[in-house]
Amino acid sequence: MNLRVGAFGRQEGASAVAICMFGGSCFAFDSAALFSDGNASYLTYAIALIASLLLFELLCAALNKRGGLDLSSLVGGSVVKRFLTVPLMLSLLLAALLPMQQCLLTVTQYVFVDAKQASVCLYLLPCLTLLCLLGAEPLVRTARILLPVLGISILIALVSNASQMHAYRLFPIPVGKPEKLLHESASALHRTVSPLLALLCIGDGTQRADAQKSAGRIGAAVGAIAVLSMLLGLSCCFSYGLLRDMPSPFYRLLVEARTDSPALRLDRAALFLWTACSLLGSAIEVFAAGVLLCRTFGVRDVRPVVCALSALCVSAVLLLYRDSEPAARTLSLLYRYGWIGAVVPLPLLCIGGRRKRVCAAS
Repeated sequence: MNLRVGAFGRQEGASAVAICMFGGSCFAFDSAALFSDGNASYLTYAIALIASLLLFELLCAALNKRGGLDLSSLVGGSVVKRFLTVPLMLSLLLAALLPMQQCLLTVTQYVFVDAKQASVCLYLLPCLTLLCLLGAEPLVRTARILLPVLGISILIALVSNASQMHAYRLFPIPVGKPEKLLHESASALHRTVSPLLALLCIGDGTQRADAQKSAGRIGAAVGAIAVLSMLLGLSCCFSYGLLRDMPSPFYRLLVEARTDSPALRLDRAALFLWTACSLLGSAIEVFAAGVLLCRTFGVRDVRPVVCALSALCVSAVLLLYRDSEPAARTLSLLYRYGWIGAVVPLPLLCIGGRRKRVCAAS
């Protein structure tokens, strides 16, 4: 089978997880819902990350019992478990298209204000397709190169806004409405579990089970530091009332730090870097969905699969652009309930794998 996974180390795997987590968490949330009654984004993200790590440990333990390295090892030849992987693939595609949708919104509203959405999507499609055709190894190695530069850009953005950050903007206290906190944590779960799920889909590239597990843990920790720093910086710069009406809050964070000196005009450069990292993370998740589909249903070549999935994602990005009320309502539902397709099938796959092993041993 020509799956183009290749071989890479734990540093590359961890970088891929961190890049995907940054793009999915900083460029794929609904501002109107997240900041409707206050600002608990940093707390909901931390709760979702802990739940995602618990699911990741559960899957790694199940893979260890089955003696496999990738998620398809839990599927085997069971028809029922093959159907369980379908929502996982759709969840990965959803995690890939939401950052692209936010990037399209940012570019058309703040950078190229006269550009048409279809024209921007015509640039997104070949970029995403060519990245997916490279395979897993070039993608994760590129993520390792970009991750230090991304960290520097985040640090510069936060330091530049240090004088405008005030802790009183973090109020009201988010634990005042526990049901709202749990609901937003469940919504954020899709953004935190998808990078770990993508790593498990191409997990045999890490070559060893311990390398795969440590790559997921390290990548989640690095991604959490980056995302939590950005969320806390954003929350201290703007009140939740302002954030609720911002379509692209993190670009506003860059604009607020802009100065008159051309040497310090880093807003467009940082936006280009963040957009490139988001597109790279989307390509990793699309490729992981393609590999999972090929291994589950016996497709021998991943290249036509990822081409079709890339076209599907970009088409969905264009259709879900927030110019119409049905598109905005659909996006809101995807943001709130997209975690169901990623989380619900995972324990069922683990339970099925254990039962099958016990029966075979008996």
